[in-house]
Amino acid sequence: MLTAMKKAEDSNSLMLHMYESAGKEANVEITLPHGATAAAETNLMEQPQGSPLQIEGDHVTVPIHPYEILAVRVDYPQGN
Repeated sequence: MLTAMKKAEDSNSLMLHMYESAGKEANVEITLPHGATAAAETNLMEQPQGSPLQIEGDHVTVPIHPYEILAVRVDYPQGN
């Protein structure tokens, strides 16, 4: 369940916060706004955790564990 979507505090990135409420392992498929250049799981302080996520087209898939709170940072080019 997506609980928040906001601009990152320190960049032009988009932060997505979600949690798994059914108590089951799952893969979350996220459709991203066009133009994403990178994505990564982060902690709630928006610091990257682990390896970058693979973006395929305008989608990224990330595993989520039972009752896990998950944050994903999606990077976009800096505006002019």
